[in-house]
Amino acid sequence: MGLLILYLGMALIGYLVGAKYTDKEKDYSWTNKVTTGCLIVLIFTMGARIGSDERVISSLQTIGIKAAVITFFAFAGSISACFIVRKLFRIDRKGVKIDD
Repeated sequence: MGLLILYLGMALIGYLVGAKYTDKEKDYSWTNKVTTGCLIVLIFTMGARIGSDERVISSLQTIGIKAAVITFFAFAGSISACFIVRKLFRIDRKGVKIDD
């Protein structure tokens, strides 16, 4: 619990500093490249750490089946939710409001 509070506190401090000290007229397009690079390093590191864990490798078949079921239901739920919301708000497939 203490680490979660630490991470959230660091994120909040970063947000406050970034919001206060960034120049609104300056171009910060380079931050997308830095963010993408950090994300790639993070995903690679997590994959290497998980892949080197013997418990994960030995239970890969069970994990794979559970992951497939969760993925299927998440996918089906997302599609269903989008369909229902579009019908409720009368929006076509392109995101344009349907006139009566």
